[in-house]
Amino acid sequence: MKYMKMKKFLAVISAALLVISTLSACSMSGSVEVETEFKVEEVTEKEGTTTVAGKTFVVKTNDGSGLNLRSGAGTEYDVITTIADGHTVQIINQQGSWANVTYGTYTGWVNMDYLNETTTVAPIVETTAPSGATSSPENPDTQSGGYLYSYAGFNPAEITINDSSWNLTLLNRHYTLPEGYVPQLSEAVRGSGVYLDYRVAPHYQEMYDAALQDGITLTPNSGYRSYQTQKTNFENKINYYVSQGYDRVTATQNASRVVLLPGTSEHNAGFAMDIGWVTEDFENSPAFAWLMENAQDYGFILRYPESEDKQAITEIIYEPWHWRYVGVDAAKEIKASGQVLEEYLGVR
Repeated sequence: MKYMKMKKFLAVISAALLVISTLSACSMSGSVEVETEFKVEEVTEKEGTTTVAGKTFVVKTNDGSGLNLRSGAGTEYDVITTIADGHTVQIINQQGSWANVTYGTYTGWVNMDYLNETTTVAPIVETTAPSGATSSPENPDTQSGGYLYSYAGFNPAEITINDSSWNLTLLNRHYTLPEGYVPQLSEAVRGSGVYLDYRVAPHYQEMYDAALQDGITLTPNSGYRSYQTQKTNFENKINYYVSQGYDRVTATQNASRVVLLPGTSEHNAGFAMDIGWVTEDFENSPAFAWLMENAQDYGFILRYPESEDKQAITEIIYEPWHWRYVGVDAAKEIKASGQVLEEYLGVR
């Protein structure tokens, strides 16, 4: 019995020595591929567990003040908008402690320290099925001549704002401001740090004060945006769709339904304010209800309504947060007729 146990013990020792000898021989010959591959697989699996792309996170700040969405990965970049505490974002990719995210119609960067993971899946707006087409240029910005996004079928006409009817200036994917256009600005609400065209700002302040009297706060979220900020926001949205598997032409066309092309946004003129927060559930807020009843009395209209026939005209998704100044008379007429600005002006 003792002999059998000793025999088994010697067999184990012999096997161990054989393995050590084999590994030593492999090391001497420079062949350690099996060990290296095993380690790579372990690292890859571990890193995979920390991947955040495509996941949905909820914003949670220390004081409930909201989280700045910036045009780049760092505090030195412009603030595009502020994400309300408790709202969700979907991450596209990560750069250090900063995440490239989508929030409503916006795409930008936020500090990940203020994000908590949730199992909720954020909806993706898609207007065309994904395609493997490679018809768009790899570097469309290098195209010679024409509009920057002409590769996707966009060639808006450049306009000049008429001083006598500036409030009815039509901006959409067919009409663009000159690239260097910068309006004279004034703070929309005293102390807010959010600006509008100086001719619009007093009307927003008046509307804001009136709403406060009724116990409603019309938080000025995003007013004037520079051409460059709009371009960055639009490019980020294109890149989001590209990351979802769309070719660049389709990605650009999809992006244009959610974010207006640079120069074609009413924000670039300082004529519009994003109020409250930029997701559809803003329509359920007391602020939205107040605006629907009273905004026309201060010259503002809901620019992008929900109905499909109106979206077919504006070519922009429903945005209950986006309110455009057109003047009191025009606003009342547009409200009473149920028209959008394109219909009211008789222009598409």
